[in-house]
Amino acid sequence: MATSADHQRAVVADDLSISYIEHGSNRKHEAVSGISFELEPGEILGVVGTAGSGKSALGRILSGRRRPGKGEWPFITGGTLEVVGMDLRHPSRLDRRRIDLDIGYLAQDSGDQLRNDLTVAENIAEPILSRDRTFDRKRLGRAAAMLIDAVDLELGMLGKFPFELSRGQRQRVAFAQALIVEPSVLVVDEPAQGVDIIARPALFSLLERINVARNCTMILLSHDLRAIERLTKNVLVLDRGFVLARGTIDEVLTDPHHAYLKRMREAREYALTPLPGLVERETLAAMDLVADGLFGDPDPEQLGADAERSAREQLVSQRAEFARFHTDDAEEKE
Repeated sequence: MATSADHQRAVVADDLSISYIEHGSNRKHEAVSGISFELEPGEILGVVGTAGSGKSALGRILSGRRRPGKGEWPFITGGTLEVVGMDLRHPSRLDRRRIDLDIGYLAQDSGDQLRNDLTVAENIAEPILSRDRTFDRKRLGRAAAMLIDAVDLELGMLGKFPFELSRGQRQRVAFAQALIVEPSVLVVDEPAQGVDIIARPALFSLLERINVARNCTMILLSHDLRAIERLTKNVLVLDRGFVLARGTIDEVLTDPHHAYLKRMREAREYALTPLPGLVERETLAAMDLVADGLFGDPDPEQLGADAERSAREQLVSQRAEFARFHTDDAEEKE
């Protein structure tokens, strides 16, 4: 039985085993075998492993999502798992209603799962509207705009449909969709998957800001140690469903005893430089707004400043002779 202290932790996995039914057969395959770990609120854990290591199955289970009838969708076969106080092995009716609101989940193919009959804005808002059709549409629209800006996409994309976007753009829309409910735990499977290399710094910066501002617990699953290391030094290394190591990256890679850990250390030595690309000032400002909260009352001074800037930019676009005033004003602020 879990103690009261366990409920204060964000994630408690105890001797957790996960299996799935192999596609096209009735044979059960064990993806994860007897792993245990705990996460405090606000902690970031990187789960590292090659294809077939069990990390994606773990991510799906941690997300709490269930898809009955879907082949190869994993299920818990042993041990216990609690996320923000919810029993994910035997969730209650209340737990099932809370899961999608308390746990954000971005799968590798989330961008491909967006509804093509909804606009980008409607897709982002869907996790809220599917539960409350009376939710204030104006507040939702403002939140969707903040999110699309924060994931470094143009506001004009809000009115487009997913089939009009590239795969990387769709994945960033799915990223925004996962954040719209402001989850207390966020599970991200391959955070850089399919995303243009120039856009990746914005996504990692957004995750970092949300973690700091909202004490959001994060589990990042990836084969790429460089991607994980941008946000945390704490890792759990999986290999064929078993835990090879748990600790900081330096601890795990010091005198590695396993061939996979040795390859990780070698790869790290060649990948210590930061990802290329810069995040635009406007995108950074949008990230701060998202991190501070999507549904708070807007700052009147900020709204006034935004309106003034918009009017100035419109004037410059219409009257080229005023461009020097716009440039001088920007230089003074810098």
